[in-house]
Amino acid sequence: MAQLKPISTRGSRKQIVFAGGINNEAPEISIDDAQSVDEQGWDTDSYPSLHSRKGRTPYGATGGANTNFLTNYAQTHLVRSVGTKLQYDNAGTWTDISGTWTDTDWDATNFNSKLILTNGTDVVQSWNGSALTALTDAPKGKYISNNSIRVFIAQNDTIKFSKYLDETNWTDTSSAGMFEFYTDDGGPVTGLKPYGDSIIAFKANAIAEIVGTGQTAQKHRLVNISNSIGCVSAKTIQEVSAPGGNFLFFLGQNDVYMFSGGRPQSIGNNIRKFINAINPAYTSRCFGATDGTRYFLGLVTGANTQPDTLCMFDPRFGIWRVNKTSDNLRYSAFFRNNWYAGDATGQTFKMLQGQSDNGSPVTWMYTTKDFDEGIREAEKEYYALHLQYTAAPGASLTIQVSIDQGQSYITIGDPITATGYAQNVNEIIPLDTVPISNWLRFRFSGSGEMTLHEAQRMFLIHPVQI
Repeated sequence: MAQLKPISTRGSRKQIVFAGGINNEAPEISIDDAQSVDEQGWDTDSYPSLHSRKGRTPYGATGGANTNFLTNYAQTHLVRSVGTKLQYDNAGTWTDISGTWTDTDWDATNFNSKLILTNGTDVVQSWNGSALTALTDAPKGKYISNNSIRVFIAQNDTIKFSKYLDETNWTDTSSAGMFEFYTDDGGPVTGLKPYGDSIIAFKANAIAEIVGTGQTAQKHRLVNISNSIGCVSAKTIQEVSAPGGNFLFFLGQNDVYMFSGGRPQSIGNNIRKFINAINPAYTSRCFGATDGTRYFLGLVTGANTQPDTLCMFDPRFGIWRVNKTSDNLRYSAFFRNNWYAGDATGQTFKMLQGQSDNGSPVTWMYTTKDFDEGIREAEKEYYALHLQYTAAPGASLTIQVSIDQGQSYITIGDPITATGYAQNVNEIIPLDTVPISNWLRFRFSGSGEMTLHEAQRMFLIHPVQI
């Protein structure tokens, strides 16, 4: 004969907080209560509350072709490559730099009051802010960096360096030179990045530090960091200021890492679903960015051929947020304390500006875990939700629930249009449309500037039949 397990049927109240970031790696019913299973359109400006991301504004005219590079010349100009052109920002107007170039990705480094540019095909160029000079002696390598006294260029698995304080001379036998970055698995160098007083060299599955020896015969040597961790896209390598110092962030073959010396630290688990979905044919198009304190990572996922998912890691709180989807940004630069980015159409944007994307309101969505209230075997009757939020006038909010782990959603209450101050909304969860269930998740979505502070779910736990 069936019996009822005596579990209290008294109404219960539990809080929903939004401080845990996204976690799409663990089972949706098992993640922390403060984490989301899916989200987009958020930043950490109001942490631990959930704040909609800032927007972006076009910066100058479009280049009319793919953005192949974006960087800065000292603190004077932004410089970009669009299609076969090099251009610099002249007080908000993109102006051509003379020449026609291969339509491919570039890399550059500031050295000796010049910007040294290379793309692996064309002759290396030096730009002093007004004129280009061909560096015919320099190797045509894909990646470039400097340590304040020499320029380094990577060509396949060879790293060559210039004469002391002279980027034009690469053959001087007493000062210039080269060394090989050999690994058991082979493969070319995939990036060079200055870090502290040295340069970090990357392969797809290896990392080494270039250090000076102080010797005449062997001026530099490679110090191994890892033979199993590397970087698959040089564009993802960014230096970010974080608690405890400055860190290098980058995308590896199966993870995202932060590095400050020693073994790189894995930080990608909570965005594992996105990492596993990276389109392997376009891994090199993934890119990174920083606003000075946070790391942004644009990933090419699924059948996409340009970055479509922009994630953000905040090292102050150790969480990931999804900043935007359907993006097509390709390159970034941090210049005069502002973040700029260029997309696949050649348009450059000034990022984190206002609350709209060129006039279109920012959209956002947040989906909680599947709450089981610690008693998975018992059915629950959810009957009310209370939500505290602050929104700008005109922002909209829709609240939905799902009892089938996101296969379908039921809207509760009417869509809300905000009036510009902190508010509390009380929504009844009607039993005639939301039946009793073992677990339930909430989804909040809308547009416009929004801060979600907390929510409280009200429910009854039904006796378990045994």
